[in-house]
Amino acid sequence: LRGVRDARRIMVSRDEMRCVTRFPNSLVRFNASWWRGIDLDLYDWNDHEGPAGRSYDLFGDRSVQLINIPGHTDGQVAMKITAPSGRYVLLFADGGYATRSWRDMVTSGIVYDRHAQRSSLAWIREQSLSPLCVRSVACHDTANRPETILLS
Repeated sequence: LRGVRDARRIMVSRDEMRCVTRFPNSLVRFNASWWRGIDLDLYDWNDHEGPAGRSYDLFGDRSVQLINIPGHTDGQVAMKITAPSGRYVLLFADGGYATRSWRDMVTSGIVYDRHAQRSSLAWIREQSLSPLCVRSVACHDTANRPETILLS
């Protein structure tokens, strides 16, 4: 988080922070020094999208939704960015490591709740296969390249 510490808001779900406090110094999962001294804006879910029925509608118009995809951690989120046309991009962070994760239903080795992770991965797969999905991106996919995605 140090690289974005000057952002106006760094949002973290309250569920994620609860999970963090369970593993406060895990080098694999969390290390408190990663966010020490950084102002985090904790939020509670305000909508019901996704596999866990918990999401946060950032602007109140469903154009940008932070959707809870538990498994890797309790508060893990995917970001769904939707155009007025209904076409969208899904950024699913650590919900899977690559496209292969949702195509072949391969869960990650680092998991807080394997059952929840499978459910979240199934949701990611369903969303990714929708004809309205323009692009579905995991943060660790080695095939990722800088690109501009048009939703119109």
